[in-house]
Amino acid sequence: MASTSSLLASTTPTAIVPAEVTIGHVQLRDLIICPRESGIVNYVQGRSVIEHDLHSPDQPPRTVADLTFIPNTLSSLNLPDSSHSLLAAGGQETEIHLSLQSPLRNRALWQFSRRLSGSINNSVLLSPAFDGSHEPRLVVSNNDWTVRIYDVPLRKEPQDLRCCGTLRLEEPVNHSSISPDGRTLLSVGDSPRIYLHSLSGSSRLSFNRITTLHVPPPISVHPFSLVASFSTAWSADGLKFAVACQEGVIAIWDVRSTKPMKVLHTSRARGGDDTGWMSDDPWEWTRGNSRAPGWGARNIKFGCGGVGAQAGHEIMTYTEHTNLLHVLDARTFETEDIIRVPNISCSKSSFPPIHSPAHPLFRRHSAIRLSARPARRDDSIVVIPPRGAPSRTTSLTSAPPSRMSVVDRTGGSDEGDTMDLDELEVDCLSRGGSPPPTIPYRPSSPYRPISPSPLASQPYHPTSPPYRPASPPYRPATPSFHPYRRTSRRTQGEEGEVERALQREDVDIAGTCFDPTGGFLYVATTGGVAEWTVRGSGKRWWGSGQWA
Repeated sequence: MASTSSLLASTTPTAIVPAEVTIGHVQLRDLIICPRESGIVNYVQGRSVIEHDLHSPDQPPRTVADLTFIPNTLSSLNLPDSSHSLLAAGGQETEIHLSLQSPLRNRALWQFSRRLSGSINNSVLLSPAFDGSHEPRLVVSNNDWTVRIYDVPLRKEPQDLRCCGTLRLEEPVNHSSISPDGRTLLSVGDSPRIYLHSLSGSSRLSFNRITTLHVPPPISVHPFSLVASFSTAWSADGLKFAVACQEGVIAIWDVRSTKPMKVLHTSRARGGDDTGWMSDDPWEWTRGNSRAPGWGARNIKFGCGGVGAQAGHEIMTYTEHTNLLHVLDARTFETEDIIRVPNISCSKSSFPPIHSPAHPLFRRHSAIRLSARPARRDDSIVVIPPRGAPSRTTSLTSAPPSRMSVVDRTGGSDEGDTMDLDELEVDCLSRGGSPPPTIPYRPSSPYRPISPSPLASQPYHPTSPPYRPASPPYRPATPSFHPYRRTSRRTQGEEGEVERALQREDVDIAGTCFDPTGGFLYVATTGGVAEWTVRGSGKRWWGSGQWA
């Protein structure tokens, strides 16, 4: 029986494809994009960016960009009135790659690679220009405490990039995003602070501070914890934004208030397999002395499942460091599905999309809501000029196991196409439990003390270094490569043993993305890519005062 979901067509993926996805840094996990059409994704593999058609198992993945570095971050932008798209990748030694991709020619029209000023490029973002210019912009969040914005010329291969604006913050900047109208920059870094700046100007950008918010405190804090955030996102209508913190806090704001409209916490009850080799201290796991806890929130995205990516039926997703994908109704935040990401074979052979064994689904229908307080003048501070306004109960349910089968893209299951597997070795599974290689930590400069803010619930006193060391690529335990084999049916005991082994293995999540319509959701792990269909994708929904 197929698992059900109120937000996805099914909790069972519509496609599961083995792939080798490289995580370049243990904390930076935004490594998959879907630039043009559903089913065709790009991800990082070593020093390359790979294009993979998940629905064409006979077509091998192709390289769209050969690089001289292992990217920490990927971004893409479809150009208006054109079939072309821009691709951007950033690396640990200030490297940047830009290329203009043409699907018709199946190649890049031009490529640009340079080292920019600064330190580690923690995230890159390609954004359209909103000042009347036809040239898009590249937003680079850097470990040198800056956000730099560059003009990207399109008419010919650039010889250099012109920096049109630099914003200096109070700590290393891990991620930035721009509101859909192009007027507001949202940035987070190695502190609880959340920065909002308005953007103005054309050839030279100005950054005007709107406000500085703070991530709500975690439920429990390790003495050496670093309350740092690594992902931000805006809703399609620009009325909400969300931040994901590695201490397991996810907070969502309405742009018209400084108080979060929703605060979520990941469960610390799970910490990975029981090896005793895990630490809450970033000092330890960023240097490879231990594994990172699996409950850190890493990657957050909004995606609307309506027509043409219009505002309306919208969901929000976030991933934990290992294993779990969270899917929420972004209109009310009253419903949340928690799905265990499938453990995908490490086989290098090509197979049609298949299911892995049952992955538990939990649906949370309520959670602790921030208590309402009497309205006061400071509770109604307008963060961003209002543009119209767009609210959960707690029980956990588990989906029943399902057979491995080929599934169509509408989310249905073909019970006739079953597949018996043998030699599904435990050492052939993607593991999130092994640490990155050990390297010495050498901070590039002393840490500047951070003064407490009146908005913070308590002063912030960091006890762990804000600078993350550049490191070799994060590698899970080296797997063996035994492909699935069709053989005689396993006994019931053997099948149960394999299923239990699969469920014990941690799955290292490398990122998540939506297709351009918002109708399909993709999650990359170090062992492969899975696709889910958003419930109601392709239908029209009433939202934001119009048919979407």
